[in-house]
Amino acid sequence: MTLIMKKTFRKNRVEHLIPSTLCPAMLLIMALSVCPSLAAVPVASTPDAIHISSITTVACEGTVDHGNTLSWQQSGTSLHDPPLDAGGIYSVWFDEEGNPVYGWTADPALADLLDTPVPPGEVRYTAGYSATLLAGQGITELEKNMKINSGEENSGNVDTSTLISFNPSNGHGDVAFSEDLAIDAAAAHTTRENSLSCTFLPDDCPFIPPFCEVVEMGSSSDISRGSVMTSARTRFIDSPGAPGVSMDYTVASGDPAFSNDPRVTTGSIEAYVRAWLGEGRMRNITPQHTEDFPDNPPGYVPEKASEIAYSEQTTAHGAIIVFSKDMHYRSGVRG
Repeated sequence: MTLIMKKTFRKNRVEHLIPSTLCPAMLLIMALSVCPSLAAVPVASTPDAIHISSITTVACEGTVDHGNTLSWQQSGTSLHDPPLDAGGIYSVWFDEEGNPVYGWTADPALADLLDTPVPPGEVRYTAGYSATLLAGQGITELEKNMKINSGEENSGNVDTSTLISFNPSNGHGDVAFSEDLAIDAAAAHTTRENSLSCTFLPDDCPFIPPFCEVVEMGSSSDISRGSVMTSARTRFIDSPGAPGVSMDYTVASGDPAFSNDPRVTTGSIEAYVRAWLGEGRMRNITPQHTEDFPDNPPGYVPEKASEIAYSEQTTAHGAIIVFSKDMHYRSGVRG
């Protein structure tokens, strides 16, 4: 997984902040003992894709009120109460002293013997988006594009852009805008045959480890004059053309390089990212092969492998010459 933040902030005088980058270290694990940690994998798409889109254009002297909300849950199997369904067949092995060792296997021979398919395991995503705008006592210009696509999408399953320009009519007006985009990814261990994204796993690794990742990006602004531009996008539906999961968020104001309004923006702007990223690995628990049990199917148990928490926030207040913050999140299989 990779989180990248780029920011530029100038208030009253020109300043450049060095771009900051967070690249969490990837764990390299010997495939002979464990299935490697892989970060998040997308959720499978449904047979029918749902498309929702809107284009909003407003130019008004007076009051403007606008809002969007989205709540989206999608499971790779079926939506139900926790816990999530685990992949593989739950079974038992015995060590050299005869003690039971419990775990999961995806061995097709055992599935044939039991006359049952190997359960694939469950990946589930919860996505949320919200935005509110309230402007008064001035001339407001609003342009907003909103796209939602539940099918295979190489760019974003949620994709939106907003441009706001405000000029007070009596010196006392303002426009307040807030926006938030979040995904909550959770998965029990799943079988590699159930994922389009995991073609780089070792051949002897039948499972994709469990994971839990929560990422939130957004901004808020309250300006009495000037403009603000934002774009928000996230992708989490499995697509052969764009493996992995991603989120992108950009907010900019005050400079013609970042918006259509070259004036200094007066007011306050805040942008943030928050992330909690937990990943697991699958440990091989198969007892050593003996002459009595030469065909033991490989068995695995899930273990927690890493935990990363990160947050960042940038706020500007006053006469803002330039405000630009560009944030990115990527999570997926290492190729």
